[in-house]
Amino acid sequence: MISRFVVGVGLPICLALVASAPQLQAQTGAPSPADIGQQLRPAPKLGPSQGLPQLGVSRPEANPAFHPASTSPERGGPAPSAGKRPSPAVAASHMQAPAETHAPSMAFSTIQFAFGSTQLTPESSATLKNLGEALNHQLADQKSFMTEGHTDRKGTRVYNDELSKGRADAVKDYLVHEAGVSPDRLQTIGKGYSEPANPKNPYAAENRRVVVVNTGS
Repeated sequence: MISRFVVGVGLPICLALVASAPQLQAQTGAPSPADIGQQLRPAPKLGPSQGLPQLGVSRPEANPAFHPASTSPERGGPAPSAGKRPSPAVAASHMQAPAETHAPSMAFSTIQFAFGSTQLTPESSATLKNLGEALNHQLADQKSFMTEGHTDRKGTRVYNDELSKGRADAVKDYLVHEAGVSPDRLQTIGKGYSEPANPKNPYAAENRRVVVVNTGS
């Protein structure tokens, strides 16, 4: 009788703990490893023939009885002669250059530090653990990442440059020693207040952040 009671009470508690895990992660605001992996993974590269006009492909024969309104003699002068193709220079002018690609990056506002310090807060551990898991699994094939430290406008440039570099180093130190990420894959840089997330308010809290950039696949 007692064993049945224990089983009956224990099972709902276990189910409640499992169900509350995603809610706990949502409350901390920490992005999941899957979210981090998706954000930091480069977009697939197009092949040499993708997105470009294909040459040498035959086109259907034009109907000689059909005259588009925009090319009729009454609307815009004589219609172009049949079989005439645009010059290579004209055709090339309609080919758009491939768009410039930017390195994938992700800002982490949930990685926080003690005031005026490089000491990570306990609340940052959830994000750091998920970042380490993403680097070791979802992004294991990616070679190198840059960890950027950013500050707000309070203080001198030299002070903020040193503080932001120290904070970036603290993140790398955690990823290497606590998450097992290879140090060869991680570089750090301190950008101080040179690249604020909120340029209109350089003292805003969102300017104090850590940014991870995928610098090479």
